[in-house]
Amino acid sequence: MTIQQIRYCLGVADCGSFNKASEKLYISQPSLTSSVHDLEAELGFEIFKRTSRGTSLTERGSEFLLDARQLFQNYESLLNKYTGQEKKSFSVSALYYAFARKAFVQVVKEFSDMDYDFSFWEKRALNVIEDVAAGNSDIGLLYLSERNREDILKRLAANSLVFTPLTECGAFVYLHKNHPLTRKKWISLEDLKPYHFVTFDTDDVKSFFSDEIIKSFGLDQPITVADRATELNLIKNLNGYTFLSGASEEQAREDESEDFLTIPLQSLHDSDSTSFSLGYIIKKDSKIGKPANHYISAVKKILGIK
Repeated sequence: MTIQQIRYCLGVADCGSFNKASEKLYISQPSLTSSVHDLEAELGFEIFKRTSRGTSLTERGSEFLLDARQLFQNYESLLNKYTGQEKKSFSVSALYYAFARKAFVQVVKEFSDMDYDFSFWEKRALNVIEDVAAGNSDIGLLYLSERNREDILKRLAANSLVFTPLTECGAFVYLHKNHPLTRKKWISLEDLKPYHFVTFDTDDVKSFFSDEIIKSFGLDQPITVADRATELNLIKNLNGYTFLSGASEEQAREDESEDFLTIPLQSLHDSDSTSFSLGYIIKKDSKIGKPANHYISAVKKILGIK
C-alpha cells in the first residue's frame, strides 16, 4: 500500500467516478484503475462498486477510506510541517442547495487574497457526515426531519460531531421551468404521479415520507442517478422532478437558477411531516475559523435568518 494509492482512492470516492477522478488527478484512467485494483488485491476486498450509474463505496471500502483519509491528512500535515509552509484551507460539504453554493462563493471572494485552498462538495447526508468526521471538510450543511433525526444524531454522536440548527424549513418539488406543473402554487404527490421521479438515492426520500407513502405513490421506483448534471438533464428532458428541503417559498425562489424552479410540496393529511431543521455540523469542541464563520453568516443572510 502506498500513499499514492490512497490518494487515488480518495480522489475516486470524492469524484464519484474513475473518469472524473483521472481528470482531477492528472492520470490516465487505465493507470488509475490498475492502481486501485492492485490495492484492492492487496487488501483482499473491493473498495468500490462499479455500476453503469457510476462508482460507490462498498461497506468495507467506506470503513477503510475513513481511516485512510485520516492517514493521508496526517501525512500531508507532516510533509507541510517539515518541508514548507502549511497552506490554509477551507472546505464545505453540503446537500444540493443553491444557497449553500452562493454562500461559498461569497467566502471565496472574501478570503481569496489570503492564499487559501477552497473546496465545495455536494453530497448525500451520510457523505456530508463522513467528510466532516474525517476532516475532509470544515463544516457540513444538512437537515434533520422527524424520520431521519434519530439516525442522523446517532451518527453524529458516534463521530464526535455536533449539529447546530439555523432555521425550520419545508419540503419543495424541484422542476424545470417548462414543466406542466410550474404554474401551480402548491404541488401534491397526486399531481406528480404522471411524471418521472429522479433521485440520487432512495434512502434520502425516506427522510420525507413513510414507507407506505413511498410505495403508494410509486416513489420506490425512481430513476436513480450518480451526479447532479445527470439529474438536471433528466428533470429537464423527461418532465421529471425531485424533492428538496428549503427555508420558505420566498427564500427558496431567491435561490433558483434561471432554468429550474422550487414549488412548495402540499402537506399530506397523515402522520408524515414535511418540516425540517436546517443546520450545520462541525467537529465537537472544534473552533470555528474565520472562513467558516463567514460562511454561516452568508447562509443566514441569503435565507433571511436573524
